[in-house]
Amino acid sequence: MRLVALGLLAGLVVLAAGGPADGFGRGGFARGGAVAGPRGAAWGGARGGFASGPFGAAAGGARGGTYVGPRGTTVQGGRAGGVGVGPFGGVHAGGASGVRVTTPGGRTFSDVNAGRAGVGPLGGAYAGRAGGARVAGAAGSTYRGGVAVGPFGGVAAGGARVGGAFGPYGAARVGHWTTYMSPNTMRASAAVVRGGYHYAAFTPNWYRVHTGAWVAPRWVAPLWVAPMWATLAGFVGVTAPPAVYDYGSSVVIQDDSVYVDGAPAGSAADYAAQAATLADTGRTATAADSQEWQPLGVFGLIHGEETLAQRIFQLGINKAGVVRGNYYDAVADNTLPVYGFLDTKTQRVAWSIGDKKDIVFEAGLNNLTQNEATVLLHYGKDRTDQAVLVRLPESADKK
Repeated sequence: MRLVALGLLAGLVVLAAGGPADGFGRGGFARGGAVAGPRGAAWGGARGGFASGPFGAAAGGARGGTYVGPRGTTVQGGRAGGVGVGPFGGVHAGGASGVRVTTPGGRTFSDVNAGRAGVGPLGGAYAGRAGGARVAGAAGSTYRGGVAVGPFGGVAAGGARVGGAFGPYGAARVGHWTTYMSPNTMRASAAVVRGGYHYAAFTPNWYRVHTGAWVAPRWVAPLWVAPMWATLAGFVGVTAPPAVYDYGSSVVIQDDSVYVDGAPAGSAADYAAQAATLADTGRTATAADSQEWQPLGVFGLIHGEETLAQRIFQLGINKAGVVRGNYYDAVADNTLPVYGFLDTKTQRVAWSIGDKKDIVFEAGLNNLTQNEATVLLHYGKDRTDQAVLVRLPESADKK
């Protein structure tokens, strides 16, 4: 099966190489077609076709189809396959013989025999199976069965005889957990992330292209400047000193229990449920157009040993504690709204993205005044992960 898959996928590469040459070199003819738009390109194979509209693109053919995203993600469909790009950045490929997804980081996800593959709007990739599927990472491991890459880098592979779960650089944790990260390590990592940041997000031109993005009616301070604690606390009505939510240090999850400054604070499932309730409160809250908003900043979400800020949050808060903003996936060039809320008593801030109510992000209010800070990711009540928010600099292109 592995040799068959490799041979088939090699054929897909050859086929794909012929598609764009025909499409772009001769303007498109009976053997295929190609289209290039502002957010990616797609082409169909022999006897194929394509379509590009204001909210997505599709390519299909009797022998193959390929989509290349704006940041280099590639999805290839096999014989009698097709590739589609949805309105929120999702990519799907189906084929009677095989498909393959290649991420900008070089990972490949492939499926053969009536398979399918996709890249979701939050950056996750997956490949389904009928005859087999595999994921090839940095270590070259191969698995048969279904393959999935989560929105924050986790990889899972399952099959009749083989199964496993892996993060970007090793085994993925399951359940609820936190891990300690020293301030020096976090600062050093954040400096690398900021040094490599190159996306011109949240500029006037960016908003003109991303017409569905949330826009504050009125900012009370510059978007890219970190707020001072006294200013932020006074704005939202917090009178207590700043609470420290340093996940893995002052807040620790161990054996499915949460400890805050060494004292038990309930079960991890209950802690996650509290964050979900906060996020839902913000989701249902209404905010008048005349209200003022304090910017919290623009942050890159970094998981594991990542060094590129490709998943970006732009966050703001009003005087009632309602959190709004945007989640921007720079790889898929996709934007989703942020809904959240502040608990002024505990100073916990929780938010979710778009219609993904079961994925909740959590940070302390004071965390969001820092240049880098840890953040929790709750996947329902069953799993809690940890990542880092890195405050990003304003783009040099301010137009």
